[in-house]
Amino acid sequence: MLSLPRRSAAGAALAALLLAVGGAVVPTAASAAPADPGFGATIDRYAPYQGQTQCLAEEQPGVVRFRTLVRSTYSGVNLGGILRGCDVGGKSEHKEGRAWDWMARADQPAQAAQVTDLLSWLLATDEHGNPHAMARRLGVMYVIWDGRWWASWEPAKGWQAYTGSNPHTDHVHFSFSWDGALERTSWWNGGVPSTGPV
Repeated sequence: MLSLPRRSAAGAALAALLLAVGGAVVPTAASAAPADPGFGATIDRYAPYQGQTQCLAEEQPGVVRFRTLVRSTYSGVNLGGILRGCDVGGKSEHKEGRAWDWMARADQPAQAAQVTDLLSWLLATDEHGNPHAMARRLGVMYVIWDGRWWASWEPAKGWQAYTGSNPHTDHVHFSFSWDGALERTSWWNGGVPSTGPV
């Protein structure tokens, strides 16, 4: 069974304290996740790794609509950015409009609970036995959050330690394949997988 990324120690301690005094209710996994239209058993393959190869000043439609989906599902979502300047940092799918940063903090229990809820939904096995079903249907290529990351091209490894310079404790990074970014996956096209049945 795939485990979710660990919440930071400070976030976990604060959540426990608030729960002990009755000051917060952290939702259970996937309690408020986006509603899906209901899919058959046929599903998209896992997204391959497709790193940035060009620089585009254009937000891709699948990423924009995923951000809107998250915002409409969870209250108080800080939208964060999709695009990044061509001269900022190294390679990044942000520079092709294929990545979104949800500005949520791992040390804030309510925000961390929303992230956990969404990630539970994205990576859950569906009723047909397809693991990581919604991530595949949306074309999610990888996610980085709170010092860990999940990669679609090596799903059996589950959540792995992230060793980049930014531990992503103040935002969640979502990168999408080109099929996901251009709405060519089954989430967007009536349940027809972009890459054929598995």
